Amino acid sequence: MSQPFGPAWGAPPPGPYAPVRQDRAPVWPGLVVAGAALLLLVAVLLPWVRVTAGIAGRQVADESVNGLGDGVTWGWPTLLCALAAGALGVTGAVLRSGRLAGAAIIPGVLALGSLLAVALRLQYTEERALHMDPRIPQALQDLLGRQIHVSLDIGWFLALLMTLVVIGGGVAAFATARR
Repeated sequence: MSQPFGPAWGAPPPGPYAPVRQDRAPVWPGLVVAGAALLLLVAVLLPWVRVTAGIAGRQVADESVNGLGDGVTWGWPTLLCALAAGALGVTGAVLRSGRLAGAAIIPGVLALGSLLAVALRLQYTEERALHMDPRIPQALQDLLGRQIHVSLDIGWFLALLMTLVVIGGGVAAFATARR
């Protein structure tokens, strides 16, 4: 009597062992996404915006603010996006799912948007730094207004780089995912 399973029928024989899938995605894109997300978490804590003020050619004030500090509240969405991208990267690497690791593109793009918002709001930050204390006379505010400079700092640039790595790792995860 012939069995209704086996290679002739195309079904695996019954037993405690499931067949090993050969179409699993590589682990490295998920690890790249997870590592970049971890560095993005660190970058949020580094200085993002630097405000310097000088009078008569001498620097009298120098202040740095990280992504979570006052005036740079766009670091919070970046922090949440880093957590989400890291979770997707680790889960995708553990399960060897390229599509899951590739889904980290979504929080990567959102983090990129929050970083661009910080860069576009530098002029507002400069005006806010000047008009924080209403007790400063208008003539002095006008003089200081020409001497206050607001610039992006190392944490913002590291966050931008790691966001691009998260997006690139997500694209690589999608590209290497087996169908």
